[in-house]
Amino acid sequence: MNKGFLLLLLLAFLSANSLQAEEKSDSTRKERKKEKQVPLTPYHWNVIKFNPTPMLIQFVEVRNITLTYERLITRDMSLSLQAGYLIFPQLINDTMLNLVVFNSHEKYGVNLSLDYRYYPFSRNRRPAPDGLYIGAYLSYYGFQFKNNFDIINTTVDQGGSMKGKLNIFNLGVSLGYQFIFWKRFSLDLLLFGPSVSIYSGSFTIDGALSQDEIKNLDQETVDKLLNRFPLLRNLFNADQLEFTGTRTRTSFGFRYAIQLGVHF
Repeated sequence: MNKGFLLLLLLAFLSANSLQAEEKSDSTRKERKKEKQVPLTPYHWNVIKFNPTPMLIQFVEVRNITLTYERLITRDMSLSLQAGYLIFPQLINDTMLNLVVFNSHEKYGVNLSLDYRYYPFSRNRRPAPDGLYIGAYLSYYGFQFKNNFDIINTTVDQGGSMKGKLNIFNLGVSLGYQFIFWKRFSLDLLLFGPSVSIYSGSFTIDGALSQDEIKNLDQETVDKLLNRFPLLRNLFNADQLEFTGTRTRTSFGFRYAIQLGVHF
């Protein structure tokens, strides 16, 4: 047999083996890559958290006691439900404009939120909910108050009331990082949470008062609210700083928080 032909056969055989080895190597690398992309099995699937953020920020006058329950629905996605109670400061003194004296104050507020989170990466090969997350949220803040008053300097006992409601709906996106320590304790840092917010409010004054007296009480109430809560300017414009009636405005909001929890 021709030596040149044998040499060509040998080269073809070696080339085929080389190509086969490269294909196996590529296949092995792809399989390993796929294995790395599979999310790790979580240590546990639930987290209960407490939000101390309003208590840590001294200039926030509204106290918000909020608890959160987060549940993994897959190895890298979760849903969470938040519920809390809002505690507002006393806005109105016992008397106003030397016109009325308040004899009772009622106020309460709540906040609710539904969050979706996706954990795209694991931290140091630790499973979700540990690591960076991105997501979306829908939240609601509601507050109501009623103040009963007696009218000063009248020959007969006359009274009335001031009633108000404030509702805020937020639809936004979130970016944050959650640490799970010792497989049990959570430190959740919500770093970035812009939203589109819808503000709606209503305010009424009832009682034996003239239109001018109601207008003066209205203006005084607006001034006190805006001094304490500048964000409520979203409900007003430069030409309409009265509060009586009902109005709705759309604006932009922002959300951030630090939460401490237990992973179980």
